Amino acid sequence: MFAYISLGLIGLAAFTALGADSEMASYFYGAPLLLIGGWVAWRDRELGTGAAVLLAIMALFLGIAALRGQLLSGAPEFVALGACAAVFISARALAFRARKATEICAVLLGFFLLASIIAFLDHIWSPDRIFLFERPYHLGRLSSPFLSANTAATFFGIGVILSVGRLLRATAGPMGGARSKHLILPLTTLLFCLSCLVLTASRAGILLTGSVTCLLLLWEMAQRFRRGERQSLWALAAAGLGLALTATGIALLSGETFGSRIADVGVGAGSRSELWTAYSRAALEQFWFGAGPGGFEYVNAASTNAENASILVFQRAAHNIVLQWQLQTGLIGLLTLAGFWLWAGRRILSGLEQSGRPRWLIRTLVCIGLFVLAHGLVDYALEIPAIAWMTAWLAGLAVGVSAPRGKAQSSFVRHAVGVAMLLLAAGAVLGLVDTLRANAVRAATGDPAAAILAAPFPQMSGLALARAHADLALSSTPANPGHARAALDRVLALEPRDGRAEARLAYALLLAGDSQAAANHLSRSFQLWPYAHPDFRTWRLQLSASLWNRLGEEERRAALRELRQVRPEWRRPWLEQTRACELGGQPACIGLGED
Repeated sequence: MFAYISLGLIGLAAFTALGADSEMASYFYGAPLLLIGGWVAWRDRELGTGAAVLLAIMALFLGIAALRGQLLSGAPEFVALGACAAVFISARALAFRARKATEICAVLLGFFLLASIIAFLDHIWSPDRIFLFERPYHLGRLSSPFLSANTAATFFGIGVILSVGRLLRATAGPMGGARSKHLILPLTTLLFCLSCLVLTASRAGILLTGSVTCLLLLWEMAQRFRRGERQSLWALAAAGLGLALTATGIALLSGETFGSRIADVGVGAGSRSELWTAYSRAALEQFWFGAGPGGFEYVNAASTNAENASILVFQRAAHNIVLQWQLQTGLIGLLTLAGFWLWAGRRILSGLEQSGRPRWLIRTLVCIGLFVLAHGLVDYALEIPAIAWMTAWLAGLAVGVSAPRGKAQSSFVRHAVGVAMLLLAAGAVLGLVDTLRANAVRAATGDPAAAILAAPFPQMSGLALARAHADLALSSTPANPGHARAALDRVLALEPRDGRAEARLAYALLLAGDSQAAANHLSRSFQLWPYAHPDFRTWRLQLSASLWNRLGEEERRAALRELRQVRPEWRRPWLEQTRACELGGQPACIGLGED
């Protein structure tokens, strides 16, 4: 029951929080998943030493992050990773105790059918919106229930492969009325998931789903050939052809979106190549332990240069799971991840050699794993918590149905894992409280805002709350530089790599009259973040113009380099302002502006 509840929470995370792709959603859904996993681990008498090893590895990376002062900035990712372990343990325990693998598969198919119907109707209702809200990108492509259409392609690709696997199982042996009724759910799920997949117009997602589905069909044909069921091989070949024709028909009916995406494949490949080149260089600079979970934003900022700034400033992930792990956890983390998947793969594949195991489900889950991994090498779906949790759920299910029930293990291991997850859940709750308080501060106006700024800054606040206090102090009328400075000092104490916070602190110091200290922090901002995101770039350039007489030659060159990234019509007034500053006319202090 707990495992099914965790599956329901994953679904809610996908549909109510765009895949839990935010700090607050990660805390909100991660906490109950960790509580469920901790409870299951505490009671699971077969939880072995492998879980203890994973616990030790998690403790190692938590310790490294604490020593580096990066624990709070990486907290959302630690919670999401801990929830992955919790979901894996829950699904594994379910598979051990389930009476029939087909019952589990039916629940999964029902989950994907409901998800695909909602996503399909949402897209038909408004292709450029998601649940009636404006989308920032991938307009015209189905992305529900995520912001990214490519992430949706991973999600619905899983549904397609699972449906095909269940259909192969239902068509094994002679057909009859009792057997035919088992075709209704997988066929319906396949139709809707395939429609949603094609409407995402994801080149890699569609290609890899088709390739892995063909692999699953060939694998099934080989197994039937070995069993001497040669009369059904032609039926399988015809089914594969019918599936391909159905996908082609849906693509033709979907309009020109997918065709235009195929025509632009060279542009997409070039952008990915530029990203991976920059991130490969960055990975070598922090080879062993990486930048820490949650550190991608700062690695990405430091990796930008004049050639790649137009691409890198918009990135939130490496679009390659191997590079992502290498950047954030270094070689140690990458080897840990590889070791886990090798262990899980060995356990899963051993189930194919044992009698009494649902081999059709094992083959299907192996193919799903290959698909998710392959798509993760060219996109960032596995960085979205809901997709990562779904993958962990399916991996736990695969390990559980593959391995026979073992002997009871030491109670110390399961109790230690359970307590660790409960402690991590408590940390998630604290993070959620901090985020909710930050949202309340940002929403404050009038007298409540004045009361917040009049009170002393809470020195024990987390990152989210400290940033919210800084936002309020600098955007209020008049600004409160003292409160902003206290908040930004706290931000930089918790995360010294934050180039945005350095620039804001420079502005607070300028308002307070300390222009030299402001120039020093602005210089630090350019070092950490050579090319800012467009929503911050013009603001920082205006700040640079206001401090032009205090900037050194290196800082001036950095500002002029970034100036080349803005619109030409905006450059001339800025250059005139800096010339006036050089001639002795000090410009007025600027407002915070849009951030």
